[in-house]
Amino acid sequence: MKRTVSLLLALCLCFCLCACGESRETVSMYDLRVEMLSAAGKLPDMLSASSSDDNAKSSFSYISDMDYDKVEAYFVSYANELASYEIAVIAVKDASDASVAADSLKQHAQNRVDFYRSYGISEVPRAENALVFTDGRYAVLIMTDSNSAVRSAFEDFVN
Repeated sequence: MKRTVSLLLALCLCFCLCACGESRETVSMYDLRVEMLSAAGKLPDMLSASSSDDNAKSSFSYISDMDYDKVEAYFVSYANELASYEIAVIAVKDASDASVAADSLKQHAQNRVDFYRSYGISEVPRAENALVFTDGRYAVLIMTDSNSAVRSAFEDFVN
């Protein structure tokens, strides 16, 4: 009887400890991209790159200079034209790296501001108002005319 009770208690403890761990499951970047782009409203023709592409590592360097080995998955969608529309999400393997990913996205956004300023085009305000934030293991860049709606779509999808 004592052996059975001890075994049941050990199993309960094991299940409790497993339930306390951080979820490692990453959402579908494709589905997340579709949701976020839909929430943005009218956009120009957008191109996309993601961690599922053959050239994922080199495409990632377009938006971030962080170590690609720390990345679980990512996507970036950007305007095909000379327009400052971009949405990017980086899912890192370790939540402690999310701030590093966000910093790299902030630097990318600043690089875009500098790029548009050098051409003197009207895209600068959208780039200056880019939204960068973290949510758990995710770092997000939103550069649209509907940043709050796109952020809501992200949060609804991930949570």
